[in-house]
Formats: sequence, C-alpha cells, structure tokens
Amino acid sequence: MTPSAKFEILFKSLGGWGLVKEYKFAESRRFRFDYYHLSGVSVELEGGVWTRGRHTRPSGFLNDMEKYNLAASMGILVFRIPSHDISANWIYPIVETINQRSNQCQISTDTQSCQ
Repeated sequence: MTPSAKFEILFKSLGGWGLVKEYKFAESRRFRFDYYHLSGVSVELEGGVWTRGRHTRPSGFLNDMEKYNLAASMGILVFRIPSHDISANWIYPIVETINQRSNQCQISTDTQSCQ
C-alpha cells in the first residue's frame, strides 16, 4: 500500500473529511500541497527521510523552506508527516485541527467552502 493510500484510509477512519489532493496554492509558483483542506490546513507526506531523498538534499530542502514560508505568509498551516511512518499519532492532530478551524469558519461538508 502506498503512503498516500494509507494516509487517506487512516484520515477517513479518524473522521477526516474534505481534503483536496495535489492542491496548487500559489498561482505565481508551481507549489502544490499533497493534501489541502479549505479551512487552511495542508498536509505534506515527506518521503526519503532516511535515504537522502529530494526533501533532504540541499536544493529540495531550500525549495521546501520557500514553499512553507509562503504558505505561512498566506495563513496556511502545514502539517508534515514522514511517509515511512503514516499512523494515527500523526493524523489525529490534523483531523482535530481541521475540525476546530472548520467550526470557526463554518465550513460545510456539502459546500466545501469557508463562509
């Protein structure tokens, strides 16, 4: 099972809802989040943590810093999960944060928009 598939199954089983896959959040850049919720919460599955993957090599690391700083300047909260350790321990706080933010801005599971 891929890390993405495992994440999606666990996320839904913990009560998660409303994620958009491969969400492009900055028109001027090619930045995408692995998952994004309209409450302003994003999720990145970080691969290659122990194998010197793209996210841990200098150019990839610096690019990720630029991406995450831009997201922060836009008010987007970014959760990062190591793809080798997809578990409820990582996902449950994301579900809780989405639910809290959704209650604050009245996101509906029907409309999928922050009103």
